[in-house]
Amino acid sequence: MLRIPLSTIKSPSNLGYLRYDRVPVDKKQRRFEDRYALVPQLQLYEFQCRAVIDWITIRLIFGKKTQHQWVQQVVEPVIGRRCYVDVVDEAPGRVSNIFEIRFQEPDLRQVNTVCWMLDEKFDLQALPVVCAIEISVDFRSLFQEARDRAGLFMALTRHFRPTRDVMSEYRDWPRFAFGEGRENAMGVIGRDADQPELDDHYFMSLETDQRPFVDACYYVGAKEADIRWRIMDKVVDTQNRAAGSFESLGEMEKRVRIEVTLSRSAVAELGVDYLTDLRGLRFAQLQSKFFGFVLPTFPDASRLPHGAVRAARALREKQREQKFLNTGVIGLAAMDGALARRLKTTRQEVKADMWSKGLTLKPIPRAGRGSSGSFMAYEELNHCVGVALRHLGERVAASLSRCTMGKGGEGES
Repeated sequence: MLRIPLSTIKSPSNLGYLRYDRVPVDKKQRRFEDRYALVPQLQLYEFQCRAVIDWITIRLIFGKKTQHQWVQQVVEPVIGRRCYVDVVDEAPGRVSNIFEIRFQEPDLRQVNTVCWMLDEKFDLQALPVVCAIEISVDFRSLFQEARDRAGLFMALTRHFRPTRDVMSEYRDWPRFAFGEGRENAMGVIGRDADQPELDDHYFMSLETDQRPFVDACYYVGAKEADIRWRIMDKVVDTQNRAAGSFESLGEMEKRVRIEVTLSRSAVAELGVDYLTDLRGLRFAQLQSKFFGFVLPTFPDASRLPHGAVRAARALREKQREQKFLNTGVIGLAAMDGALARRLKTTRQEVKADMWSKGLTLKPIPRAGRGSSGSFMAYEELNHCVGVALRHLGERVAASLSRCTMGKGGEGES
């Protein structure tokens, strides 16, 4: 049995272990023949799963210039609290006709009402544009146990696999932070910034890997990336890091969260330009786009012929297992890529020597060499997330079903 310690760093302790079973794969695809998957000992039915829009940023273009406080004067009474209002293309006198408003935990009917009221007062010149959005999936433990949340946090960080490349650019690499400043942040995979040519060495190495602590925030994707993710055990809310203030959550409200932040270009790729476009968005499809989880699979070494080849293959697969436990499927995929590149280089050298002797080199089997590699879908977890996103889509469609906003202020809420 394999296991990962559930360690904390803010008040060092160990909440136990996330244990893994080796489960034979019963898939019919050739790439899964004689393989087993590493499956975490999690009871997902012990968690409530719910998806929410954490925040949304709307851009508004007015027919007249104004200052941000007059925009806030319209927003606050409707929303019930102050929202962040950003002035775009600010002119002398701190005036502009373009503003971006971020609504936290938005009630989209209220957001639509705000847009309609601002249209009446400042004459909107275009439909409200969705500039950015953050969508979260929360897991609440039915038993309200910190150990349960810690295990799920570790499982999400091990099995989450983004659909875009996050290893070609170092700023995208997985990392975690447990406070402010670089001294309180660590990369999951080691690296020598002065020698990027050694990246493949670190991808294959186990010595410099660092598992995230369960009381840290785990990040994938650069801060400025169009698509970026964060996973955390959320135990506080309304946090102001600069002021050092926060609100502790009650045991029933604590939850493990995975969130994706989408900038304007990523939102546009979903076919969403305007606020009312959200009612037609198929939220369930966001699971495969942004919330994909996979299980790593490994060959059953006992089925290989005895001898040096079997021993070498068993050692490599043991290292691949450990890489997964250390860095998750993102790190394992990076290791596999580095191993493939090294093999290609070696084969080219051997092939040249064999050709000179009139010999040929046997091709590498193609099974398991596609984009999915040796990974298989973590169907149970993907289903939970997909259902939660579908329900979110239903709530969004219902909240915007009677909302329209047209140029010139034609609106209904």
